[in-house]
Amino acid sequence: SLPAARMKTFAAGAEKVAKAVKDKYGMRTVFHHHCAGYIETPQEIEDLLAATDPGLLGLCLDTGHYLFGGGKDPLDVLKKHYDRIWHVHFKDFSPAVAKKAAAGNWDYFESVKNGIFCELGKGAVDFQAVKDFLAEKNYGGWIVVEQDVLPGMGNPKQCAQHNREYLKTIGI
Repeated sequence: SLPAARMKTFAAGAEKVAKAVKDKYGMRTVFHHHCAGYIETPQEIEDLLAATDPGLLGLCLDTGHYLFGGGKDPLDVLKKHYDRIWHVHFKDFSPAVAKKAAAGNWDYFESVKNGIFCELGKGAVDFQAVKDFLAEKNYGGWIVVEQDVLPGMGNPKQCAQHNREYLKTIGI
């Protein structure tokens, strides 16, 4: 985690970028929390959101990275910060691989190589609950399906097809 002074500097920089984008292009900017980055854990997400202007900087909620970063349920952050969540990434997370990663002290890339982010529906994220919450709130933004892999891993077309079939089972 960043010390408080560095978080303040980091947040100010993120706001500066968001303001420049808004002023020049009229677009909103979201911050994507990410493992192996400075904003990874639920507390780091909280710190960044507390240190930034809610009118300038939103959050890209990544369901898989939220769990990998130590979150228990993406619905927690969705409910608490719904007004700041302007973009969503549907990504699943394997607790079995996470257990091995913790035991082996794997870094981010070793974890990805071993399948920490699995096909939708094969991990711990309750996508039905997330989808239902977003529908209840009349969320009109983007939901992007992601599955982090390294070059040469698996069959992307087959994974994409499986993910699409899974989304149909939850009404998307």
